Amino acid sequence: MTKAAKVYIGSVIAAGGVVLAASLANWSSPDPLKWAIYLALAVLASVVKLRLPGLDGSYSLGFLFVLYGVAHCNLPETLMAACAGAVATCLVNTRKRPSLVQVLFNIGNVAISVSSCFMLSRVWLAPRIAQYLPAVLAVAACTYFVVNTVLVSGVLSLLRGKRLAGVCSEWYVWSFPYYLIGVALVGLLPSEGRPVPGEAWLILLPLVYLVHFFLGLLHWHGAPAAIGGQSNGVLPPAAGRFVAVVVAAGLLLLAVAAMNWQSRSPARFVTYLALAMCACALKIRLPRMRGTLTPAFVLLLASIVDLSLEETVLMATALGLVQAVWRCKQRPTLAQVLFNPACLALSGACAYVLSRAVLAPWLGNSVVGVLVIGTIVLNGCNTLLVGAVLELIEGRPLGSAWQFCHYWSLPYYLVGAAVAGIMVATSRTASWPASLLVLPLMGLVYVSYRVHLEQLVDRSAQAPA
Repeated sequence: MTKAAKVYIGSVIAAGGVVLAASLANWSSPDPLKWAIYLALAVLASVVKLRLPGLDGSYSLGFLFVLYGVAHCNLPETLMAACAGAVATCLVNTRKRPSLVQVLFNIGNVAISVSSCFMLSRVWLAPRIAQYLPAVLAVAACTYFVVNTVLVSGVLSLLRGKRLAGVCSEWYVWSFPYYLIGVALVGLLPSEGRPVPGEAWLILLPLVYLVHFFLGLLHWHGAPAAIGGQSNGVLPPAAGRFVAVVVAAGLLLLAVAAMNWQSRSPARFVTYLALAMCACALKIRLPRMRGTLTPAFVLLLASIVDLSLEETVLMATALGLVQAVWRCKQRPTLAQVLFNPACLALSGACAYVLSRAVLAPWLGNSVVGVLVIGTIVLNGCNTLLVGAVLELIEGRPLGSAWQFCHYWSLPYYLVGAAVAGIMVATSRTASWPASLLVLPLMGLVYVSYRVHLEQLVDRSAQAPA
């Protein structure tokens, strides 16, 4: 073990010891019997381990009780239960007996991670989001995941002599969906005086994200040929006419939105637009396709629920334009630069009109209803228009091209809808600036999704023809 690794491990153990000692010095438990049951369940859950694909290590169910403690208990109660669970994880149901230093490091890591969750979600953000439990859990899960991942990856990086980013992607590529499911399960547990809001059920969508997509990647063998790979700048006549119609419709829609412009909160619209345009730089390149995904659509979904039609159209147009020209592997053609924003503007307008106008008598002010319809229409229209132009350009069946686009984008849109739902509900419970605190959850989804696809592309490239 190098000197740097020893210093790092000693620092984590010392910092965790200080946090644990301070917590014990201020020990309090309003209901000792309830805490004893919570402690016993946390320890039992910590010995139940999940071995995830491609990893030598495992993850215990103890994280669920950390989240529960953040939501329903105080710091000393949660910290003691989490540290007891860490000891149980190290000593029970293990392949190799750990050393004392490993046990102490795990305790220190858990103590720092749990205290960070409390400081951020229950102290610093308490005045902003304390009344909305799903937002508290989203912030807590992000904080715990980042702190825990960085601390453990740090020591592995020093011991193995590898870059920190490489260790994170190697060891934790499967863990973030596990954390998402933890948020879903704990967020929907009933609690005294806090009924589960309807929009909280949107958080179950990450379960689909894991089942439909992550497990599907294990058996994915790729498409026989690249989709959207032709780019000689010359469109077939039928494709040219289709692009011209879509662009004309998009320009007309933009003109109508500009002439009827209205904004109830210009500051909110400008903030959403600026953040969304920055998010467009975070691109996920899809295997065997020239298309990309970005986290920006989360803010577009939020605008469909809370902003005006004119604001939604302008935001969609701006996002489509930035996505078409920013950080492209190949210089885009004029048709691509015009088609992409028009396509997204039309999709956003259709989603808005259907969810906020046509179906308004049935949906009312339901965040769940508006987001479900809005997400389905936004994703369906966008992928259908893209699939149609690919059919005209490459002669592929529309169903085949649409299905391939839909496969990659649907899980991402589902999780984005869950994040947008928590964001919108937080803005209505607290304030719209406070709702932006939920966005790091989508940032972690982006990182996880991107790492998975990069590994998939590498496996496809190495596979024999």
